[in-house]
Order: sequence, then C-alpha cells, then structure tokens
Amino acid sequence: MGLPNASGDLSTEVEVDAFRRLFPLRFFERHLAESIRPDARPLGKARDTTIALGAVASANGSALAKIGSTTMLAAVKMEVMTPSMESPDEGCIAIEFHMPPICSPLVRPGRPAEAAPVISKQLSDTILRQANYLSASLCCSL
Repeated sequence: MGLPNASGDLSTEVEVDAFRRLFPLRFFERHLAESIRPDARPLGKARDTTIALGAVASANGSALAKIGSTTMLAAVKMEVMTPSMESPDEGCIAIEFHMPPICSPLVRPGRPAEAAPVISKQLSDTILRQANYLSASLCCSL
C-alpha cells in the first residue's frame, strides 16, 4: 500500500482514514516530509480563527473562540470576598475546567473527564505564578 499525500493517491477518504488509523506515525511522517498538514494546509498556515467577546451574559468576562472546526468557551466570574485572618493580604482563585463528552472520545457522558482536574490545577498554578493581581493592592478593608 502506498503512502497517502494531499493530492489523493488513495481512491477514497475511507482508505485515507484507514491508513491514518493503521499507520499513524507513517501518516504524519509523510505529511511532515512534504511540509503539509493532513488537511492539505501548508505547515506555516494557521486555521481560520474567530473570537467573540461577551459570549456568556452572566459572566464578568467571556470569549468564544473558534479555530478551524474547534470551538472553545472561556468565562470568568468574580466576586468580592473577605480575606482570611491568616492571609489578610491575599485573595483567592478557583479554576474550574469542564470538558463535555463532545470534546473527546475519551470522555463518557455522566462522568467528568479524567484530565479535567489536572488541567484545572495546571491553569491555577500558571495563573498564580504569573499574577500579582491577588496582592495586597487589590485587598481593601471595610
């Protein structure tokens, strides 16, 4: 069986899909060697991207991003709180990451994605490492 390429050496999409599933490494190596992606885009060309701000009316901030056929939604909710007695100069942050079953064949209906808590922790750690917005300058005593 020959290797597929963007110009269609294989007679049907079914054969291309079968080759991709049976020989994934060869499938992607061939595309990389020819400097094209499996969808026939050059390696340097990004997918069409759109971003819509304010996608969730009940959130303080939100965005709906579409990159190719992938759609992502991010929303931020904020609330005023009283700092703890142990850390009166610090605020807090809570990250929730949701990945519905439509996102991946690895996610089953009714069960949270196993990756969700890991991704939530990574996001939280990244934000806390980079952010000074939880500093004393934003905390005020009433």
